Amino acid sequence: MSKKNLVIDAHHHWMPEEHYRNPEPFTRPDENVVRERDRFRIRRGGVQLFSPPIMTANMGEQIKAMNRAGVDQAVLHVGCWLDWIDIKGARFINDKMAEVTAQYPDRVIPLAHVPPLDKEGRKELRRAIHKLGFKGVGINTHVNGILLDHKEYYPFYRTVSDLGIPIFIHPASEIPLSHPHGMEDFNLTRNLGRAFDNTINITRLMLSGTLDRFPKLRFVFTHLGGAYFALKNRLNPSFWEKRPKGFFDKYRRRIFIDTAPPFWSPEEIRFAVHMVGEGQVLMGSDFPTIGLLGEAVRIVQRTRTTSQVKRKLLGENVRGLFR
Repeated sequence: MSKKNLVIDAHHHWMPEEHYRNPEPFTRPDENVVRERDRFRIRRGGVQLFSPPIMTANMGEQIKAMNRAGVDQAVLHVGCWLDWIDIKGARFINDKMAEVTAQYPDRVIPLAHVPPLDKEGRKELRRAIHKLGFKGVGINTHVNGILLDHKEYYPFYRTVSDLGIPIFIHPASEIPLSHPHGMEDFNLTRNLGRAFDNTINITRLMLSGTLDRFPKLRFVFTHLGGAYFALKNRLNPSFWEKRPKGFFDKYRRRIFIDTAPPFWSPEEIRFAVHMVGEGQVLMGSDFPTIGLLGEAVRIVQRTRTTSQVKRKLLGENVRGLFR
C-alpha cells in the first residue's frame, strides 16, 4: 500500500475470537459476565468494566467498516481486556495478533500486549518485537492501582527504551480510587473516571522525573489524554513549586494523544492541537466499541486548520511514530 496520505486509526480495538467466546475463565470471583445479542459485559457491583461488541473479534468485518469509512490502517489494541490477562494470555493474544497481521499486512499496525510488571512480560515483549515484527507495545493506565510513574515499571521502561518503540496507553477498566468515589452511577466510572486516569498519569510521568530518567520513552494516550490538553496551563506548578513557566512543554514531543472517541467537536480538536502541538495529535476512533469510525475521520476533516495539519492528524503522525 502506498504511504502517501494514508488515513490511520490510532485507537482501534480487537481481541481474539477465543477470548471473546469464553471470557469467564479470565474474570475475578466478584465479577459477572452478562451476555447480550451483540456483545458481552463484565460488571462488578453494578459497575460496567468492559463491554466489547461482537465485531471486536471479527477483523474481516472491521476491514469492511474501514473500507466504508476511508480508513487505510488501524493500530490494534485489546483495550481494557488487558486488565484480565496474565503472561499466558498475553502470549496467546500476540500470536493471534500475528495471524491477523499476516492476513491483513497492509491494513493493521500490531501492538505487543504484555503484563508490564512481570519479568516474563519483558521477554515476551522482545519476542513480539524481534520475532513477530510488532511496532509498539500496548498497556493500560495502571496495574492493580500501580500508576505509570512507579519504580516497579522501570525494568519495563528500560526494555522499551532498548527496543526504541512507543507505548500505547489505554485507560484501565476502573480508576484506582477507593469506593465510593462518586462515579459508581451514570456510567461515570467509564466516561469520567478514565479521563481522570489519563490526566493523572500524564501529569505524574512528567512531575515524577520518569520521563527524565528514560529520555527515549514516547507515550500515546487515548481520549485526547483525558483533560490534560485543557488543564496543562492550570497544572503548571510554577506558582507553588517555583518550577519554570512552561515546565510541561519540555516533554511536549514525548506525549501523543488520540482523538477517540468521536464525541469531540472540531473546535475541541483544534484547541488540543493548539495546546499540545500539531505533531502530537493522532486520529483515533475507539472502534468498534464506539461504532462511529467514519465520524472519527470527519471530525478531523471539519477541524478549522490547514490541510497540512489535517494530513498529520489523519495519518502522518502515526506513520512517523510506528515505523
